[in-house]
Amino acid sequence: MKRFANIAASFALAALSESAWAQAALAPPAALPLAQAQAPAFAVGDEWEFAYTNVLEPRRNNNFTQRIVSVAGGQAVLAVGDGRAGPTVLDASGNITSGGGGAYEPSDGRLQFPLAVGKSWSASYIYKSGNWISHCDREAKVVGVERIDTPVGPLDAFKIEQKTSWSGNDQYGGHGVTHETDWYAPAVGRIARLDYQDIPVKGPATTTHVELTRWRPAAP
Repeated sequence: MKRFANIAASFALAALSESAWAQAALAPPAALPLAQAQAPAFAVGDEWEFAYTNVLEPRRNNNFTQRIVSVAGGQAVLAVGDGRAGPTVLDASGNITSGGGGAYEPSDGRLQFPLAVGKSWSASYIYKSGNWISHCDREAKVVGVERIDTPVGPLDAFKIEQKTSWSGNDQYGGHGVTHETDWYAPAVGRIARLDYQDIPVKGPATTTHVELTRWRPAAP
């Protein structure tokens, strides 16, 4: 019976039309899940637009663009909006070293390459803005890979859970903790979505959401 079953299967395959075989041959291969991501390769002219939403300070909610104007010495300098807000500087891993009126020494440590599910890291840094100085200790872990829907279309992203303890130098001995989830999308070389909650020991918690709304790579 097994022999006859094999013969029947052979005839069934032979009965497929030539067009069916052609369609099968032309079908695109299924997309493979992300396994690992290397550090992004930035180029002058790369441009991203993000939507920023802050629950505590809705007057600050807006869309802003970041465009790379120079890449040198392992850093990328981005013009923000029309440039009047001052530049943002990224290190070779896409971590912020300065921007928005503040500086991170050596960087904010959000990303560490190569990325892969299960990877974890720690980062300690100092944030300075005017007279404010904050010492920060970050713990991060890649917890999975997800396909996220964004205004630029679906993106495969590494989901990174982060917790940062911070202590400042204000007269009240300000300190607290932040909980953050980032979705890093290798296709665009940036964190495409970010959910962030800052919980100070004194004062209200702040919830922030940032999402990529437009992406335009540099012209070849």
